[in-house]
Amino acid sequence: MIELALNRDDFELGNAQPPYFVSAFPDYILQSELPRGYKVLRFSKFSAELEESTVEHATHFQIECGDLVIDEFLKMKYFPSSLTKNAFTWITILPPNLIYTSAQLERVFHEHFFKGETKIRILQPLNIQ
Repeated sequence: MIELALNRDDFELGNAQPPYFVSAFPDYILQSELPRGYKVLRFSKFSAELEESTVEHATHFQIECGDLVIDEFLKMKYFPSSLTKNAFTWITILPPNLIYTSAQLERVFHEHFFKGETKIRILQPLNIQ
């Protein structure tokens, strides 16, 4: 009965195409492989919740990558593994083939999620006697 009502209103249930994922990275980045003997790393997660720093997350990610940090394609390929919740959703809905370099990836990440101050404050030292 529901199907008949939906079809009456031009909803065609039988012809619906399932959604599919298309990466923001080009295929050649996704096809890069870990060197022999390396295991997929476990990363600290960034969820875009309050009080999370994009700068701190990017720094943690670089450190956690270890030696892989010198391979730009692997660094890009595994960056989504360091995201969760809203941040992971964000990267999955970016337009296809949008990001070609790790610098570009970091820039769009900060542009979207950075919530801190852009000015550096110099605090007066306390006179403790």
